[in-house]
Amino acid sequence: MAYANDVGGMHGFGELPEGGGPTFESVWEAQTFVLNQAFVAAGAYTLDEFRATMERIPPAEYYAMPYYERWLTALEHLVGERP
Repeated sequence: MAYANDVGGMHGFGELPEGGGPTFESVWEAQTFVLNQAFVAAGAYTLDEFRATMERIPPAEYYAMPYYERWLTALEHLVGERP
């Protein structure tokens, strides 16, 4: 079964960015990245769980979201379902 993020070999997603530019477009993106690393390091969830949670975002929503918004959505879901 293919998920929304399974686009290997597909065309039409634009060019890859050139190196040397900023890694994050906004501060919240960097914060989301660091939060995810912290939760994984603390054992709150695994990277596999994180990836699987992103894969469950409905395709229409997935494609409408910027990259780190997908991360934030998955992070919120994972942390929200923990006791």
